[in-house]
Amino acid sequence: MSESRSFPFTEPSLVRLLVLASFLYLLNVVRILGDYLLYAGLIAELGLGIVYGSPLANILSYEWETTFNILGYLGLLLIVFEGGLSTNLPLLVSNLFLSCLCALTGIGLPIALSFALLPTAYGYTPLEAFAAGAALSSTSLGTTLAALNSVSKRGSPPAPHDALRKKTASQVEDTIEQCSVADLSSSPAPSSTPLHRTRIGTVLISAAIIDDVVGLVIAALMPALTVLSTSGSSTQSSHLAWSVIRPLLSSLLIATITPLAARFILRPAFWFCGIGERWCAPRREGKGWGWDGLGLSDWGTEAHADTVKLAIMVGVLSAFAAIAYYTGSSMLFGAYVAGLTLSYIARPPEGAEGHTERTEALSFEAVFSRMISPLQEHMFAPLFFASIGYAIPFLSLWDPTVLWRGVMFAVVMFLCKFAVGLPIMLWTICTGRDQVGKQSPPHPAHPRAPECRTSLRTAVLASLYPAAFFGFAMVSRGEIGLLIAQIARQGNGDGEALLGEEAFLVCIWAILLCTIVGPISVGLVVRKWRTRVVAGIWS
Repeated sequence: MSESRSFPFTEPSLVRLLVLASFLYLLNVVRILGDYLLYAGLIAELGLGIVYGSPLANILSYEWETTFNILGYLGLLLIVFEGGLSTNLPLLVSNLFLSCLCALTGIGLPIALSFALLPTAYGYTPLEAFAAGAALSSTSLGTTLAALNSVSKRGSPPAPHDALRKKTASQVEDTIEQCSVADLSSSPAPSSTPLHRTRIGTVLISAAIIDDVVGLVIAALMPALTVLSTSGSSTQSSHLAWSVIRPLLSSLLIATITPLAARFILRPAFWFCGIGERWCAPRREGKGWGWDGLGLSDWGTEAHADTVKLAIMVGVLSAFAAIAYYTGSSMLFGAYVAGLTLSYIARPPEGAEGHTERTEALSFEAVFSRMISPLQEHMFAPLFFASIGYAIPFLSLWDPTVLWRGVMFAVVMFLCKFAVGLPIMLWTICTGRDQVGKQSPPHPAHPRAPECRTSLRTAVLASLYPAAFFGFAMVSRGEIGLLIAQIARQGNGDGEALLGEEAFLVCIWAILLCTIVGPISVGLVVRKWRTRVVAGIWS
């Protein structure tokens, strides 16, 4: 008789239980403290990962680090999926050009300045400069969304009323009132509106998604570039071309085919004979639940409907992640598109009877908040940021040469991503000036040059807040930057690598500092100037 296979059930040791319990518990404790002290609890989670993981105390075994890495990446997928569920689709489509402009600015500047700085100042090779710039051209979508969710869920307390800010605010408000630039000062988004639902939040998320897709392309390039730099054969050249084309083509096809499939196949199927609403919305007067012939008269509560919607979410997310993975695109992109698709197909037709009530009953976002968010917030997401922490070679970073070069490179890379706020600033100013022109009389009797100058000054001042918020939010590099740097360091697996040891550590310094400074800065800006960030055209 063949021996049956089974995993032996044994009692875990007390030490392993205490290590696991303390790690999971402290992840939540340090997040709360980090949110209170730094406005960015995820930084504290990252720090705890450094302490518990391989870089410092090495308390977690390798098997646990591997497991937590997988669970953490699941948390990242859920963060991005939730971002897709809550995205305002009309805003996303109408601001796609601005999102692309911001994304390309954030990709081009780090690579260009890396080529300018690293070979001349540090003596690195051009390929090392490209690899470092590519790693720092990414934007951590997970970190950005987590920071937005954190400040949105915990509210925006009023800013301290120091004399200087009160005086500046008074001057801005008086100037705006005198010039009648209504769009720049009025219509702020309600404080209860999550940031990712506002226009500037939508532009930010879509720009970060574009950065991630381009980051995936660059990551696929690294092994091919390593081989090409040593061999230079035509076969490797064709392989390099396919490495570039495949993720771009697959992402483009997903972005093109999915809206068509959702519009002409998925949405009609969901609303065919009311099948989708019958199963996904709770029973109410005049509306049954499930199939009448199944004898489900006692069924149809909110919990039953939520279970059906949860099954649909799991199926759709798994399908899109698999499609993205096997076609060479990013699973994060697939998760985001899955969220967008579900939010679109479940939206009742405009003008339908009881539209608001039916929208709330069919909301996949609400089900996510009730059934998945608690687990995600207290386990999956903290494990993701902790896994970033123990992927950082912390002790190797403190060599004096690596330290000062890494800090200087981090400053340059911070400025590169912060400059992504410039398109937002120019967009705010130009839009405000256009609206001022529409509001002013066509032939004024007496030209008022001082008022025109004041109007421009007002537009510039009003644009600073959304531009600063956007720039700070794009600074975090996180998981994509680490992935590109690790691939460039490993090379093709035959001893060749694009990044040398010192260049790799300098790159890690920049990624680490930017990932720390970005969320903290976003938290400070949102807590103190939220209404100004989302005022006017950005609400």
